[in-house]
Amino acid sequence: MSPDDLDKLLAESRDEPAFSNSDEGYGWMDANCATCVHDKSARRGDDGKGCPLVLISLMGRRPAQWLDGDRNEQGLYSRAGQYRCTEYRHEGDKDPEPRPLPVPPGQGELIPREPYEGHRMLTPLPGTTPAAPARPPATTPAKD
Repeated sequence: MSPDDLDKLLAESRDEPAFSNSDEGYGWMDANCATCVHDKSARRGDDGKGCPLVLISLMGRRPAQWLDGDRNEQGLYSRAGQYRCTEYRHEGDKDPEPRPLPVPPGQGELIPREPYEGHRMLTPLPGTTPAAPARPPATTPAKD
């Protein structure tokens, strides 16, 4: 992934803000982008070669590579865990490029898996709203 991929990444991003405010955005980026190899150039002062996903988020869109992170039963999340970036590679990794799991020896393939690999985001059907997490029923005190 390089800054040259910006047009492609922008086309596959969601038209929704990634963060509700700058504090939320800076908190997530500090916990995730601060050690990622893709944003290393920007941390060294060369903003033009920084991570294009950060630029997309600053444009008010959510990159497809930012998948929802862990949520608790109320749907709450920590700032650092709001998203999981599928492109995150720690700058200390010896080989930061992802490698697909090889097909086990002797395992047959019915269809090639290449067209089905990549980034996917599930979107709600048109005219529907996402399901809200279940909440416990409200209890009212009994009257005597």
